[in-house]
Amino acid sequence: MDLVTVVLPVGATLVVAIMGYLQWRRSERRQAVNETALRELAQADRRSAARGRYYQQRLQALQELLEQLRELEIQSRWNAGGRDLRAEVPKINAFLIKRGEVLEDEERQLARQFLAGLTWIDQHQAEDRLRWDERRERERAAHGVDIGPYESSWESTEGLDWVPEANEAAQKWMSARDALEERLRQALQGL
Repeated sequence: MDLVTVVLPVGATLVVAIMGYLQWRRSERRQAVNETALRELAQADRRSAARGRYYQQRLQALQELLEQLRELEIQSRWNAGGRDLRAEVPKINAFLIKRGEVLEDEERQLARQFLAGLTWIDQHQAEDRLRWDERRERERAAHGVDIGPYESSWESTEGLDWVPEANEAAQKWMSARDALEERLRQALQGL
């Protein structure tokens, strides 16, 4: 009986100590799992916030790019002063470089395609204007008749269909504009 009275309390103490240790290990594991889950959740939140800023910057860059290209298109259409729009190309290229981290390669390529088509048409129109002005001076000198400014020739002119490169340039310009506008629509929809 003496042995039982000594062993029983020691055994019970050992059992309680072992159970306490096992309980402590389980709680430590759970706490480690919870801390890992919290860290992963925090990282996911930070990534989501960064992604949101990225998409916002991308959306803003696409909007600015399209706005600049539309302004250039409007200038081209109203270019009564005969200003060479090729001078605007470095500004657009600088924008593409500055916003390169959020614009995709295809979007930069589409912008360059837009510029190539539009500046070709603009340059062709500038050459037509120059030829018209020369013809106007010849008519004035030879016959004393003023055939009018270049803009008056627009009534009798047709499209540039007779110039094969014009169709190609117009196709480049319009398809690039349409593709960029579609990219903007997708960005606005969050796709």
